Amino acid sequence: MKSYCLIIFKPDALERQLVGPILKDFLDHGFTIEIADCKTVTRPLIFAHYEEVITRLGEAFKKRAAAYFTGKRMIPVIVSQAGDQAIPNARKLVGKTDPSVAAPESIRGHYGRDSLAAADAQGRIAENLIHCCDSQEAFDRETALWFDPAVFDPNGIEA
Repeated sequence: MKSYCLIIFKPDALERQLVGPILKDFLDHGFTIEIADCKTVTRPLIFAHYEEVITRLGEAFKKRAAAYFTGKRMIPVIVSQAGDQAIPNARKLVGKTDPSVAAPESIRGHYGRDSLAAADAQGRIAENLIHCCDSQEAFDRETALWFDPAVFDPNGIEA
């Protein structure tokens, strides 16, 4: 049995040319790349993607997300792994949201150079390189946002 996880390379990963090294980290940890795409981010897409965070953190986060992501490129990638632990394994590999406190062997700990505190103080989004879904529900919802059903249909896929 394979399980799946959605990861999304954020603009800072693309700008710093870290997509290749980060994908290699996934491959080195037993993941397989199933599908990848490149998207130019629109306001409706990023607002839908961050709907829960916007609800929790409010208008300030919504404005920051619009300013940082809109019009920039992001790369959603579906990875798989043998067994039923792709999401928890990917989240461990990616590391904590705040790169300044992420484990050194994690992606954010290794490549990160920002912190949530610095981002908040400067009124911007933290540059933490990559998004990783956190549940089957998030996988289903996010793949429906980022992939055209003609390219990828998540029905029947167990994250």
